[in-house]
Amino acid sequence: MWSQRSTGRATCPRQGSESCFTVWACGPLAAHRIAVLAGLSRASVSSVVNTLERDGHVVRSREHDDRRLVTVSLTPTGEDAVRDAYGGQHEVERDLYAALGAGDREVLARLLESLLDAPLD
Repeated sequence: MWSQRSTGRATCPRQGSESCFTVWACGPLAAHRIAVLAGLSRASVSSVVNTLERDGHVVRSREHDDRRLVTVSLTPTGEDAVRDAYGGQHEVERDLYAALGAGDREVLARLLESLLDAPLD
């Protein structure tokens, strides 16, 4: 969704954007961790990663120590797409937050910090 709105081109479905952003923010991850962190089902992530890999946004690699574990990483194309989309999303958010007064921004910052400190699972 954010990739379409901010760049004007549909590079991947909404779940693809969320998966790419999660890998961009956290680094290479196993698909099940992407699902947990992005709030998606494992089946959705599996399908989306197939599409993202086909389109050149991500690559999968097997872990050296445990060949059963597959890690998903962004390609340079995927990194560029996330950066482009994130820049546009950041502009939208900045415009929204500009409408808040100083006190409201402080309250929002505290609430967001509380969310970031909350357990993920």
